Amino acid sequence: MLRVYFDNDVVSPISRRDWDNSELDAIDRLLDAKRTSTIVLGASRQSLREIERAPSQYQAKLKTGLSELILAENDHIVLGFNSHTDQYGGYICNPMVSDIIDEQMYSAFLASGLKEDDAKHLMYAVHNGYQRFLTCDNGILSRRIGLEKHCPSIRIQKPSELVAELLVADVC
Repeated sequence: MLRVYFDNDVVSPISRRDWDNSELDAIDRLLDAKRTSTIVLGASRQSLREIERAPSQYQAKLKTGLSELILAENDHIVLGFNSHTDQYGGYICNPMVSDIIDEQMYSAFLASGLKEDDAKHLMYAVHNGYQRFLTCDNGILSRRIGLEKHCPSIRIQKPSELVAELLVADVC
């Protein structure tokens, strides 16, 4: 089954409905295909982190766009633990966690000109086995040929491009 990752700029229009009609129609078709178990749609907690930076009055509506998507599980690594005891027998143990799960890939994405958030989204998509990364971000789309060389297991597309491909295959 085709696994499709939604960049945050594809997640937010699900609820806001503020995009070009061809891309909104494509997103709706993809959501319908997901509901009929034809494809798997996902995102990551990075979308939640970005949404939490929006003004508070918009956050709830933006989060509804994630409600039909599965969240990538492989989005952090535990580096170790920091433990402290005190003279009274108290004990505190804090995990040391990083959201950069592949430093080499993340650095390559940054070196290719991606912004930090975009590099994280693409890194999570690759490491969670998604075959398609959907975005309308020109900063990513203009670099897709080079980015796909770093991660040949994934294709970077606009939602409308994927829907056109799926229509030919009679999936959507």
